[in-house]
Amino acid sequence: MEAKTVDAGLLQSRYRLTKQRAAVLRALGDGKHLSAETILERVRAEMPAVSLGTIYRTLDILREIGLVQIFSFAGSAARYEATLEKHHHLLCSNCRSLTNVRADGLADLAHDIARRERFSNIDFALTIVGRCHDCTNRNGA
Repeated sequence: MEAKTVDAGLLQSRYRLTKQRAAVLRALGDGKHLSAETILERVRAEMPAVSLGTIYRTLDILREIGLVQIFSFAGSAARYEATLEKHHHLLCSNCRSLTNVRADGLADLAHDIARRERFSNIDFALTIVGRCHDCTNRNGA
């Protein structure tokens, strides 16, 4: 995530970039979908005294600002990612890998349904569950 984007997101909010927030964003910097526990491990490499509670509070703030997104599906543990672009996910039912995908046209469909049902202020997410290429090849179709 670019520093300019982070700075702009924080400037538009009531929050400032603390050491903990910066460390969490760095932990998420590789674009992977990480659990709070994995983020904690990465942050502790530079800040050994940080607690899991601090990680969760920081993630909540960064989500509120719009700098972090959460992915949770069918009771699985929540995973976080630092990305601003609207996207959707492919979830492997075998290895649980997540892949970000664009779904052009989905926004129009979601807004049409919401309008028809008289909903406003909507958000939407698409998760397609199946077997990834690697798992299909490893285990057979």
